[in-house]
Amino acid sequence: MDKLYTGAGDAGQTSTLSQRRISKTDLIIELLGSLDELSAALGVAKVNAYDKKLTDDIEAIQKKLIGVMGEVAGGNKSVTPECPCAVEKMCDEYQCKFEGFTISGENPVSAHLSLARTIARRAERNAVKANQLGRVQKEVMVWLNRLSDLLYAMSQYAAKDDAPKPETGAYRPDVMSLGLAKELSLAVEQYAASIGVKAVVAIVNAGANLVLLHATDDSYIASRKIAYDKAYTSVSLKMATITALKETRGGALDGLTAGEGICLLGGGEPLKVGDSIIGAIGVSGGTAEQDTNLARFAAEYLLRRQTL
Repeated sequence: MDKLYTGAGDAGQTSTLSQRRISKTDLIIELLGSLDELSAALGVAKVNAYDKKLTDDIEAIQKKLIGVMGEVAGGNKSVTPECPCAVEKMCDEYQCKFEGFTISGENPVSAHLSLARTIARRAERNAVKANQLGRVQKEVMVWLNRLSDLLYAMSQYAAKDDAPKPETGAYRPDVMSLGLAKELSLAVEQYAASIGVKAVVAIVNAGANLVLLHATDDSYIASRKIAYDKAYTSVSLKMATITALKETRGGALDGLTAGEGICLLGGGEPLKVGDSIIGAIGVSGGTAEQDTNLARFAAEYLLRRQTL
């Protein structure tokens, strides 16, 4: 696998699809950065959402953004005169489902869609400047204008009191859902890659049922069971596995030994919402210290996420 970094941008320049080297402070790069931020904000809204139409529409926008970014970078035209009309139609569909104005922040979905709207507005301002210089087609800035309106309507819809409620197994802030597990796993995997660890991540719910098991490329096969056992041990004993190991040496767990799913290696950590344990994560693939730090990172990430 090629390395993610090349070192070619250390002079403050980068390449577009047209292969031109331009400054990273260039207006086109500013616009591309805004579009990238927009897609990331939409991704967070999507993993928190439980309304299928809303998640499908968010994903459709993300896919369209890939084409828009390609066009802005000098690739094939993606935004046609018909595209803003399609966004207007979607906006009308959502607008008819709510009345009045709600301050953003009623729930994570509404809040992140509201954040995405502000990023879309910034991208639109960049697109207007680029259009005035003849570097972006008018359709792009018009599409972004309509998109920000659509995101506002989506945010208001998601904040409604009578919006669809979570079904069994769907996202709830106090339950380890698959969407939340994926988000935590991705964060850990990115951190692991940055320190050169080929990690396996296992996440279980409060009942020790496996929600997600993901092995990164070329990770150890044995790490799959070890990661699960760490997560199982952590949620079962309601403590980090590194803490459990210390407690077996004359502490509250004195006499407890590994086996039958109990793993006393570093890398297992409870996952909490408030004071409630909603599951646990197990990480395997690095040293005991690395696995412990990666699992702890996931627990801290979840805590920070609750303050967003």
